[in-house]
Amino acid sequence: MPTFDDILNHYRRHVRLPWRDDVPASGRVWIAWYDKALERRVRGQVHEFEHATVTAGHGWQHIDLVPQFPAWMSGHEFFPVLLDQPEELRSLLPEFEAHLITVLKAQLNDATANDVVAVTGCGSLFGLVRVSSLITHVAPAIKGRMLLTFPGSHESNVYRLLDARDGWNYHAIPIPPADAA
Repeated sequence: MPTFDDILNHYRRHVRLPWRDDVPASGRVWIAWYDKALERRVRGQVHEFEHATVTAGHGWQHIDLVPQFPAWMSGHEFFPVLLDQPEELRSLLPEFEAHLITVLKAQLNDATANDVVAVTGCGSLFGLVRVSSLITHVAPAIKGRMLLTFPGSHESNVYRLLDARDGWNYHAIPIPPADAA
């Protein structure tokens, strides 16, 4: 598994490469994958990715998914009921996914074709929303690039969040690349 320094060094190299405008949506998604044990370090040093991005001449926007569920849930009309009947939460998860899609698209719409929109906190979605579904829904709105920090594994274009579930095949740009792991 790559170390934090490996991931950051590969990102620095990748963000400096020229960006083509004709890249399909899946190629505008960069997934920085790493062992789940590195999650706190990646989150705590996301500013290093920002610095690399800005140094390469690109803009930076950041959205953290960790606070999204508690904020959405506490504002939901059924919140008091769910405190007593948490088993009913599963039926509301498609509504939460739609909320996340709206939030991410709004962030992507505010970005320019020269910006990286960094999305951290993907691990907090485990059991709530599939990251693959989010990417599929928001990828067409990416003008520049979207960087997802992804605690999990990557092998043969298959990503596994937290190494604990079936993976999905997606043609995003893995950082580090598959042949470097």
